[in-house]
Amino acid sequence: MTRFIYATTLLLALTTMKMHAQDFMDRVHFEFSAGTGLENNGITPVDFSVKSQVEFFSISYLFVTVEDNISLYKNEGEKTYYNGVGIGGGLGVKLLNSVKSIHALDIRAKALSSVGCPSWKRASYDVSLAWYLKSYRFSPVVELGYRFIDSHTQEIDNCGNAFLSIGFRY
Repeated sequence: MTRFIYATTLLLALTTMKMHAQDFMDRVHFEFSAGTGLENNGITPVDFSVKSQVEFFSISYLFVTVEDNISLYKNEGEKTYYNGVGIGGGLGVKLLNSVKSIHALDIRAKALSSVGCPSWKRASYDVSLAWYLKSYRFSPVVELGYRFIDSHTQEIDNCGNAFLSIGFRY
């Protein structure tokens, strides 16, 4: 019975969403950004990100992201860093989706996991607000959020920090 209620609720929610008659390339966007976060546990993160997103409904989209993570810290007074690559994805929901405005504000949630043989094995979970201009050409994008890092390396504790990233969206 509960499955029937969940399925009915999902179908009713999907019928209220508008689908636009756009071709596939109008619903695909790419982002390139660089960001940094506040220092926590002596570590300052610097991230370079590439995102590819596909809009399925007028109010939401799914995205896949690849990030190069560089984490700066001091070891016995000497500056050094951890390096790694994270791959993951997430969901974005459009908060400002008015046709009258060129500004867009989205809330995003994503999860990343390190791949390969990084010096800091970790999983990270983000929640953020992203502002950009709605256009088919290049647009600036600014993302402000919070990241929790679940460390899988013995010497490094879990941590969380606020971050800011700036980039371009196409």
